[in-house]
Amino acid sequence: DDLNTLTFNVIPAMDPVPMVDDKATLYQNIKCTAEASDFISCHDLTRSLCELQYTCGSGNRPVPCECVLKYGYPEPSQKTRGTTQQTAFIQTCADTCSKAGGSTEKCGRWKTEANKLGAQEGGSASNSKNGDMFNEVV
Repeated sequence: DDLNTLTFNVIPAMDPVPMVDDKATLYQNIKCTAEASDFISCHDLTRSLCELQYTCGSGNRPVPCECVLKYGYPEPSQKTRGTTQQTAFIQTCADTCSKAGGSTEKCGRWKTEANKLGAQEGGSASNSKNGDMFNEVV
């Protein structure tokens, strides 16, 4: 009974766990961008957070770098004092990763991706369809 009154579940499409477990009365279905052959990835909490921020907007919450670099969501735009600035989100991710003591492998991958995209796009970030913002990256 507590399950139906005290919990709210987010259910990504193709997530195998809710298919075999009780999802309770209160739940919301969301999309999952994983390939059909990689359905177990739909149970990933970070992927679900990315989908929620992409669909609903991030407000003033930071957008995880993994949303763009690992899961393929579009780069958010940075909003500063009412004006949108085109900031190289991936470059910010790479810089923040190194400063925060992230793994050499992950930071190196992000730095390589930032350099590659910077060369292709002249360093400008694209906007997401929902006008998501970021104040910092995580």
